[in-house]
Amino acid sequence: MRMRDLEKASGVGRETIRFYIREGLLPEPDKTSPNSARYSDVHVARLKAIKRLQEERFLPLAVIRTLLEADDGDRWLMPEVFPTLDALLAQRLEDGGPARVVFDDLGLPPHSREHLDDLMIPLAEDGTISARDAAILRTVQRLDDIGFTPELGFDGGQMRLYNVLIDWLTAQEVRHFLEHTAGHVGEAKALDMAEQGISVINELLGQLRTRALLRKLAERRTIANDNG
Repeated sequence: MRMRDLEKASGVGRETIRFYIREGLLPEPDKTSPNSARYSDVHVARLKAIKRLQEERFLPLAVIRTLLEADDGDRWLMPEVFPTLDALLAQRLEDGGPARVVFDDLGLPPHSREHLDDLMIPLAEDGTISARDAAILRTVQRLDDIGFTPELGFDGGQMRLYNVLIDWLTAQEVRHFLEHTAGHVGEAKALDMAEQGISVINELLGQLRTRALLRKLAERRTIANDNG
């Protein structure tokens, strides 16, 4: 196939394709003339693998090149890396209770409905939310019961802040985990590491946050003493 056909088949532009060839991520095409070249299905498969590993698995090009050049590199041309990891990990992390909960059955105050958008919780047409989202809303209600109410400024903006921070953090964690495990451990080992690591890192984050709060309080005391 010609370059234009390769672009169409892979969804990758010609300048990027030429860059990948220069960097050794793609094999050289067959030259039919000084200004013409032919590409094969190998180029299509590699381009799709590179694109997938970048966009879905967050791997940098240096790591992708190492994976493709390894003795078992052809396996990375398959549709997925760790093909069942996501589903198996999600299954292990579920609490074993009902998968869906009727929102109105939670017994939350009316303003709790506002948190659905703040925390990006989808409400199904039948009025249900996931059990995990129900647990999140119950935890938010505990804050309200303590006194962290919208009247005191603890409104949806705070919830959205937490959601944005967690979304950013978990994206970095997934990228780092896959970058450093793909090609180094099998799927079963990766599953065990991910399951156990989530619990440990949740504990670590709590410890780091408490330490940071203590530091902020100490800084405030120091400033107050200096001003006094």
